[in-house]
Amino acid sequence: MSHDSRFHLDRDGHSITVCVGRARDPVEVLVDGKVVATCQKRRRGVTVLTAELPGDAPRPCALRVEWAAAADGGPVCHLETEDGRTLVPRVAPTPPPGLTPSPPRGPFQRLRRSLRR
Repeated sequence: MSHDSRFHLDRDGHSITVCVGRARDPVEVLVDGKVVATCQKRRRGVTVLTAELPGDAPRPCALRVEWAAAADGGPVCHLETEDGRTLVPRVAPTPPPGLTPSPPRGPFQRLRRSLRR
């Protein structure tokens, strides 16, 4: 399992993302791309972050990160609103902006590179 986990859910036209970083990084809640809550994470138990979903009347919500609750030993995230509790699915972490993965190099690319020299 990777040390970084990202959870994402679209709810009522709003994007809700929870970013769980490495051991010393905080847990962040982003609503529509803006950080609305942050907390230093704990390795055991449950971390609860409160936020509001924007609208004419802002709606409060709570995001619960439960450590080692998943089958692979990673965290699980739930969104709690007045409507009930919803599991927030885990998504693959994206690379930082400006970092593009390099294509795999094979024998042809190495030969071409040596001929250019």
